[in-house]
Amino acid sequence: MTTIAPKKALTDVVLDVRDLEVEIAIPHRPVIRPVRGVSFTVSAGQRVGIVGESGSGKSLTALALMRLLPPRARIAGGIAVLGDRDLTRIAEGKMAAMRGGRISIVYQDPMSSLNPIMTIGRQITEAITTHEPVGGRAARAQAIDVLADVGLPQPHRRIDDHPHQFSGGMRQRVMIAMAICTNPDVLIADEPTTALDVTTQARIMEMLAHIVEERRMGVLLITHDLGLASSFCDDVNVMYAGRIVESGPSRDVLRTPSHPYSAALLESICRLDSDVDKPIAAIAGQPPLPHQLPSGCPFHPRCRHARDMCAAEAPVRTTSTGREVECHFPLEQLPPR
Repeated sequence: MTTIAPKKALTDVVLDVRDLEVEIAIPHRPVIRPVRGVSFTVSAGQRVGIVGESGSGKSLTALALMRLLPPRARIAGGIAVLGDRDLTRIAEGKMAAMRGGRISIVYQDPMSSLNPIMTIGRQITEAITTHEPVGGRAARAQAIDVLADVGLPQPHRRIDDHPHQFSGGMRQRVMIAMAICTNPDVLIADEPTTALDVTTQARIMEMLAHIVEERRMGVLLITHDLGLASSFCDDVNVMYAGRIVESGPSRDVLRTPSHPYSAALLESICRLDSDVDKPIAAIAGQPPLPHQLPSGCPFHPRCRHARDMCAAEAPVRTTSTGREVECHFPLEQLPPR
């Protein structure tokens, strides 16, 4: 995969998320909290990642920011300030104007988001006219321009095609075009290249990196692919059981992790230079269900460095080696094995 050099994070914060909580209420069952006290920031032109196993709360965090949570789920606490607006508290009518205008999202499967009976041009122009005071002709010209920006060949001809007439990679470019056509402050990319081959994935991410830099747009990348996060993101947040357990510059977190979970994720990556005679490294056990969290540190049942204290007390968030870590015994504090 082509390496995309991370840019230095900028200082003008456009999205400030603090202590975000999501709870799900099911009749006759205890309330569960799959997202618990999540905090991070995204600056203009910055690329921030959230990584972790399936079920860690990554996508639910993204849906909470978009106010698109599933039924029975709600934001139970915290703030998410975009500009001068708290996305967790503004009325739905005002949120509808923000959604797609100042904050947009790209999902991993474009065919579940694109309308199969509408041309891509109509879908993009509708997004433009919904959020900008322009007429149909100007919106169509703007749609052609943004399709060219995302690398769609002959956009003036393809604009009247339907989604099924495009390949998977081209459909994902269309989805990105639709998400950025109003020049939002923040773009959430939720596993945007999972269904694509590695070559197409690299081209999509290179294109996205160029657009982010050109438009100074903040990006929140949700992914389980640590290689992608390492090459694309300036900062990364490692999420486990609804909590961010380690955060900091991606070059530090993904090269010399402090939290045992971050290290275990890195060790489980299959590499081309791995010894084929050795078994693939894997994290023992399974991530806990939100309604069955263990006492103390939620990772301690799977952690090979766990001690009695880990099962008895929840760790507090501290600063260690230039990043924030939620662990009683960060790896750099342990004696050599």
